[in-house]
Amino acid sequence: MPKETRTVDTLPEPGAERTAVSPTQHGMTAGTNPNPGMDLFLLFTIYRVLDEFEDGIVLIDESDRIRWLNASMRQFFDLKESDVTGMPLKEFSRQFVAPLVRDTDTVASTVAGKTVKNRQLHIRKPDGEECWLECASHPMQLYPICHNRLEIYRKITRWKLAERRTAESEERYRTLFEKGNDAILVFELSPGSVPTRFVEVNEAACRRLGYSRNELLARSPLDIVPPEKIGEVLAILKQFRLNDRILYESEHVTKGGSRVPVEINSLHFPLQGKTTVLSISRDISERRRMEEIRQGAFDQIEQNIEQFATLGDQVRQPLQVITGLADMDDSQYSSEIVRQAAVIDALIDRLDQGWIESEKVRRFLRRHC
Repeated sequence: MPKETRTVDTLPEPGAERTAVSPTQHGMTAGTNPNPGMDLFLLFTIYRVLDEFEDGIVLIDESDRIRWLNASMRQFFDLKESDVTGMPLKEFSRQFVAPLVRDTDTVASTVAGKTVKNRQLHIRKPDGEECWLECASHPMQLYPICHNRLEIYRKITRWKLAERRTAESEERYRTLFEKGNDAILVFELSPGSVPTRFVEVNEAACRRLGYSRNELLARSPLDIVPPEKIGEVLAILKQFRLNDRILYESEHVTKGGSRVPVEINSLHFPLQGKTTVLSISRDISERRRMEEIRQGAFDQIEQNIEQFATLGDQVRQPLQVITGLADMDDSQYSSEIVRQAAVIDALIDRLDQGWIESEKVRRFLRRHC
């Protein structure tokens, strides 16, 4: 490409070197415009406009050589225009762009009804700064620059960082969703508060119920509810008309027909225009077993306390008979019998006191356990 006589790091001034610059230097056919000064002014205006863009812009001539870089492009790659003007584009990419690129991706977009494939470059600069650029090529048919093209390097770092944070957040919540011990069931509700279909289920739900994920997603939430409890569950779900969250106990029926007692914490929210319920279902089989053990212990305590209440009377009655017979007998053993009877009576008094204390314990347990 013929070199221009002006300094390449500065934009051409309108009217400068009007007689020295030929139209062919701007990608035009000689003789296209009888006023080359106007051509230069238009060229200057185009350069000034492109130089204000935040996107990096490279002007490529017909021979695939670099004609000009805007300020953003020079800043992206720490360049001087004089270093690259006239350089073949492939050489420019090899020398200045490729060493900074960590990975690339190709994305398709639609422009004016046509599918355009752009490259996304992940760049790490020598100072450690990380950024992303989307590179696109467009023909430049704006007079007086004809038969040239623009390479546009759009900075998409903020968008890519937001995309990364979103992906990391989704991965974090997906991990929590899948790896928890509680079954998580997401399903839709009809306007009448009737469950329609599962939207999502986690591994714990599939494992507990004995279904594969696809099998469970093909079923209705009511399919895992015992038949005699369906009415109760439907009535509970109607509470979403007044409350955002519901906590209740029910049972789930597994694929094999067994039943699992569960505590269900449900909340509803809109999703894609539909009312959706997220239910966290906790297996409370162990809790039920411990409640049965505790209830059995309470029942035994009740029985023991009732026995304490009658034991004293059952012992005192024959003891009184023994004491009376000993008083009527003047033998040498009668006084000892009376003395031992008094000892037994004192023990019975202590048993009575223990019954009173046990009754206090029972009342405490009833209130707090």
